[in-house]
Amino acid sequence: MIDLASLVMLCQTALAGGSKVIEGYKKKRLSEAERELLIAAAQQGTFRILCVDQIPGSWVRAGGKDFLNTKTSDPAFAAKYLEAFRNLCERGYIVHEGGHLFMLTGSGFKKARELAA
Repeated sequence: MIDLASLVMLCQTALAGGSKVIEGYKKKRLSEAERELLIAAAQQGTFRILCVDQIPGSWVRAGGKDFLNTKTSDPAFAAKYLEAFRNLCERGYIVHEGGHLFMLTGSGFKKARELAA
């Protein structure tokens, strides 16, 4: 199971790290999974890290879309999007709001809506 506190700290650290660190990281090309998450969250801006007893591991919900393969229960699928979520936090595109809720930052919304257009 993913450590929610670690994700919260990652988002906070990235945003507190200063604009030079964030801007340098933003220049790196987005992965396909990062792009998919941003596009899914472009309208509402919400992310949730979810887990339930019936499904092993955690997964990301971006907007209203769950990034979880329920047909094969392949944990690699969810892991790919959890990694992409962490990367978006490091880029300063996501901030923790409280509990399991994360939101796009202003620059996160800008990038997400550019990609969704």
